Amino acid sequence: MARHSSGTSGWLIRPRALLALAVASAGLVGAIAVTGQGDVAVASEHRPVFDDDFNGGRGSALDPSKWLLDGEARNGLQDGEGRLVVNRLVSTRKAFAEPFGHAEARIKVRRAGGPWRAFGVVDKYGRVLRGDVDVLDKKADPTSGREFHTYAIDWSPNSVVWSVDGKPALKLTPAEPGLPIALVLNLATDGRRPARMVVDFVKVTAGEKPMPAPTTPAPTSAQPSPTPTTAPPTTVPPTKAPPTSKPPASKPPATKPPATKPAAKAWKAFTDYKAGDLVTYKGVTYKVKEAHTALPGWEPSNLPNLFTKV
Repeated sequence: MARHSSGTSGWLIRPRALLALAVASAGLVGAIAVTGQGDVAVASEHRPVFDDDFNGGRGSALDPSKWLLDGEARNGLQDGEGRLVVNRLVSTRKAFAEPFGHAEARIKVRRAGGPWRAFGVVDKYGRVLRGDVDVLDKKADPTSGREFHTYAIDWSPNSVVWSVDGKPALKLTPAEPGLPIALVLNLATDGRRPARMVVDFVKVTAGEKPMPAPTTPAPTSAQPSPTPTTAPPTTVPPTKAPPTSKPPASKPPATKPPATKPAAKAWKAFTDYKAGDLVTYKGVTYKVKEAHTALPGWEPSNLPNLFTKV
């Protein structure tokens, strides 16, 4: 059941009561300002900067002031029960400029591994953030799509950490620290179409100081270990020459005709690729390592976890 409803009520306040309320409010403001010193941040420093509960009527389109949909309006509609049903990539229209933030989204989608495939981040130009990726807990990333899961993204100038249902799953150390980010409802699934995502809500709190503990249930350690135990290296390995068979010592190496390769096509965004496909980018040929839907900024040279040089 969707969890968003709100009501309003009218208040009639007598002059004397109104004066007392004003005095009390002034005292509350002073108390907040005092408690904000040190590690505990004040409310004004961690404020809501984005919120969408998808409370529109059945068949209502996305709010264009909040979202940018890659497709027609019918590709992302509200169901009248507080949820968004979408089958194309959606991103927040404006980047969040605050250096620290916490974003949450409750999502149901069948996909391949990687929480960024459901709820991701791009820089203010719409490019995928480049950097070193550490898998913190592969088991903390359910992918079946049978149930809703709460995805959280906590960012700072030097890291972006994904959590699923309160369990840290992935950490990105950006190559360019401090870039403003925008959120993406990704739909980069397992390469099978049609893809469909149901979203219950998206909300963001941000500020100029480190965020307090996430609002989702957290494990005993509030911050994930910066040294993962299961993270494969994400840097591009040095290009190696293809192995050749050793000829007899008394003969020069035999020259083999080049093997016939499938034709490689130029890489394009918003294209479905499967493992083994060959693409070209800036004169270099790459082989797709994992099925995915290409997005702007996912150039082969930027994502060694999805492409390898041929």
